[in-house]
Amino acid sequence: MAIIIRNLESDFSADACAVSAEVALDGVPRRLAFHRFGNHPDLRERTDTFDPFAVALLLPAMIRGEPLVIEGAIDERLLLALKGPVQGTLALLDPAWRRVPIEADARRPGLTTHAAGGAAAMSGGIDSMHLALHRLLDPAVPESLKVRLFIHHHVGAHGDDDHVFDEQLAHARRIADSFGLPLVGARCRLHDAYRGMRFVHCQTMRNVAASMTLDHLFSHFHYASSEPFGARAARTRFAGIATLEPQLLPLFNTDHVSWHAFSGDTTRLRKTAEVLADERLRSLLLVCMRGFRRDRAALNCGRCYKCARLLLHAEAIGALDAVADTFDMAAYRRGRNHSVMRLLRFSLGPTRNAADIDLLRFLAVNGFDFPRWSRPAVAAALLLHGRRHSPDA
Repeated sequence: MAIIIRNLESDFSADACAVSAEVALDGVPRRLAFHRFGNHPDLRERTDTFDPFAVALLLPAMIRGEPLVIEGAIDERLLLALKGPVQGTLALLDPAWRRVPIEADARRPGLTTHAAGGAAAMSGGIDSMHLALHRLLDPAVPESLKVRLFIHHHVGAHGDDDHVFDEQLAHARRIADSFGLPLVGARCRLHDAYRGMRFVHCQTMRNVAASMTLDHLFSHFHYASSEPFGARAARTRFAGIATLEPQLLPLFNTDHVSWHAFSGDTTRLRKTAEVLADERLRSLLLVCMRGFRRDRAALNCGRCYKCARLLLHAEAIGALDAVADTFDMAAYRRGRNHSVMRLLRFSLGPTRNAADIDLLRFLAVNGFDFPRWSRPAVAAALLLHGRRHSPDA
């Protein structure tokens, strides 16, 4: 059995802007579509290709151990990479993902014209805000690389929860409007292809594929990552495909677009500190993992692990008042003990998270007022891991 992709179609009707292909997956033919949206004036000025479908379905083919057959042409540089180094890199994350043959024609450069300038994903989180600080607001960035476009996709991070995505998209639009930039994206239901996989293990392939359906709007894509350079490739609750991005992303380069891994040389602590120090960025932060509950008191719940991690950091440096307008501070104070308990759990427990260990050490060095009951465990964690947090925080 093989995964077969054929019959590419573009729909630029009055109420649609989509590209689709017929895909035979697990022996069942279906139509896979990327529905594009946004306010860029050139959104519809595109010649579609099979490239995004090849990227989206390569990992499912490797997981199933089935050939990938494209009845059409792929950018010649991309095709060469997909046949070899991309598969070799993905296999570092899971040796069970098998190399598979790819059948496709090679497309030579020059079929389409493309816009200059950079693009970046924008969620409002620490990674995307830190990227905006250094690739949009920094005057030292060359104009050819500067971000001129924000992107926000719906490719599986929220499962089938369209309400959460729509709320996050609305916030991303507010951020884009505040910077005077267009915002575009693509929706694609890839659940059947990636059934049973954690999003953290396949997010790069999904997001790169969706971005390729819009790559006539940029010449460089800055891809923000939360994983440091040199992180061990592993499929865990916290770690996934992002550990491979520094070597994986450049393999997707085509004749008209280059892909750049960003911020792998910077710790989470430093990113957080830099974003908190910028009034414009911190006022737009959206890090919450609890979704957009209709009864929420603030944009960020103040209690989920991402909110708690940021607010513990802010408390340690005396910056809680600076984020009080966008975080539920009453909820944070009620759940502060639980937040410290969680931090200790993932610093001392069997499932350890390097970011939590680093934060614990940072809090200790900055004189954080740990609850009395937690201090013996904090001392044990510092004895185990040392007191010195990442030096560039």
